[in-house]
Amino acid sequence: MSKHQKEDVGLIAMVVGRSLGLIFIAAKFLIQTSILLIFFLFKRPISRALNLERLSTNWHNLYWLYVTAKWIAAWFFIQMIGKSVLQFKGIPLTSDRIMLGLLLVSAALACALLFSIIHWIGQYALDPDVQKKMAGINAERYVQALIEDNQRHFPGAQSLHGKLFVFNEDMPNEFSVEADHIVITERNIFVVETKCKSGTISAGADSPKWKVSSKHSVGEMQNALKQAKNAARVLHRQANLPCEIVPLVAIKGSEVQILDGPSNVSTAENIVEIMRAFEKSKPNPNLDPAGIRALLHHYIRNDQIAMERHIERAQAARKRAEQAEIVEAASIR
Repeated sequence: MSKHQKEDVGLIAMVVGRSLGLIFIAAKFLIQTSILLIFFLFKRPISRALNLERLSTNWHNLYWLYVTAKWIAAWFFIQMIGKSVLQFKGIPLTSDRIMLGLLLVSAALACALLFSIIHWIGQYALDPDVQKKMAGINAERYVQALIEDNQRHFPGAQSLHGKLFVFNEDMPNEFSVEADHIVITERNIFVVETKCKSGTISAGADSPKWKVSSKHSVGEMQNALKQAKNAARVLHRQANLPCEIVPLVAIKGSEVQILDGPSNVSTAENIVEIMRAFEKSKPNPNLDPAGIRALLHHYIRNDQIAMERHIERAQAARKRAEQAEIVEAASIR
């Protein structure tokens, strides 16, 4: 073979080699992108199944553990994809190479899933709406635990937590009310509205909004007592309960102080003592907690569709209230 022929063959081999290398890189990139895209499409169901929003509340405490695990998973993912592509490259393509390639792809999928999960946890940790929602959920869990741990003070009591009650279901005038906690004793029925706020709260009973002041900021919150009173009125009227319901507000946060508020607006830590005071005001038990719970249970709905309709109605009502405030505050003449 002449010198020129050898040069031509070498050039062809180099072009083919580089082409195969580019194909290999493109195939690896395509597989990686496809796998990550598949997991992204399933972000919501995976997040719900693993409760990733709740896990995100520990992100800052476990930051270095999460970040280290995330990038280790990414490194193994790239390595497994590269090795799996190599198994399918070349001839002959034996059954052993196919099985090994599929095993490596499965390992890469597991690494990609772990990477995606940790990445989503980090996203939720930086989302103020998610963290606000989780703070509210944790506050409700705290109050629920307080109530259940102090059940001995209320013999025979029944409790319901985080329930949605729907009335006139599937009718044009359907409406609903949500209750964080309902405690039914032999003397009283309590509806507890739980809020997560920190600082000093000016909790006027008739104020449209409450002022919230802390060392970090000054803001406002909706009058939670009005929410509790509304839930109490609706449940009493619609379920035909045998007595008036006592509305309570429990506020969970750091350095909480309540100014200008009635006694039934309290820090979460003191809510059981408030309930015990109401119990002592009625020395004679005359209620059937189990029977009242059965009455209320008839209206409880746990499905997602009912909750979505409830949220839509609540948002519409809030919008109407804001518009009414604008009109009332206007100066016409």
